[in-house]
Amino acid sequence: MILIATVFFYLLIIVGIPISVFGINSKSWRAYFLSKWGAAICRIIGLEVEVSGKPPEPPYFMVSNHLSYIDIFMFISKTKSVFIAKSEVLSWPMFGFMSKTVGMLFVDRSKRTDVKRVNELISERINESQGILLFPEGTTTSGAEVLPFKASLLAYPAELGLPVHYATISYTTSEDEIHASESVCWWRDITFASHFLELLKLSKIYGTITFGDEPISNNDRKELANDLYEKSKEQFIPLIENFEYAK
Repeated sequence: MILIATVFFYLLIIVGIPISVFGINSKSWRAYFLSKWGAAICRIIGLEVEVSGKPPEPPYFMVSNHLSYIDIFMFISKTKSVFIAKSEVLSWPMFGFMSKTVGMLFVDRSKRTDVKRVNELISERINESQGILLFPEGTTTSGAEVLPFKASLLAYPAELGLPVHYATISYTTSEDEIHASESVCWWRDITFASHFLELLKLSKIYGTITFGDEPISNNDRKELANDLYEKSKEQFIPLIENFEYAK
């Protein structure tokens, strides 16, 4: 079902490119069907999403903590977002190829020149139909805490004084199933395919997106990163309390 839904919505999204010659806004078309794709995948994997607060309207720049590859489906089902993801995502079966062709941005954080390249592309992706979503921790975590935010990809909003929205996410599973910190969060040394197959065995996943009250502005990217980190840390509800267990 996941493959069928992905191929179906991917074809719909791609169709929006040539029909733009007839006056149809291809960016709005893409944002609409990306959202529908995200909602469809959430239903298929049993992910029930609850939203607290108000999602920002495009154009926007937003950051969030990062727990799993399904974060992306949850966010695009509730927001009109284009993601900045690490380059490793390109190797994920099916999803990597689709993500690249529908406008997602990928960065190799090990190369300083690549961070500069992505910062230059961000301005082309933010428009009236979609916003930018960044996971500034730079990796997925167990959900025990929010890691300090990396400032490199916040250069664009900092230089323009653009307000940055923030959100925090969390997951729970049923009491009789494997805890979300292990079954949903992808942080241990396990392949994507192996983890995903185990995740599909869950009967239900409960996901929550909490949007911050007010966006934050700062012309210094490092200070902006710290401000967003502190606000996110205050808002975040840990999936697990035992930090030794998370390491």
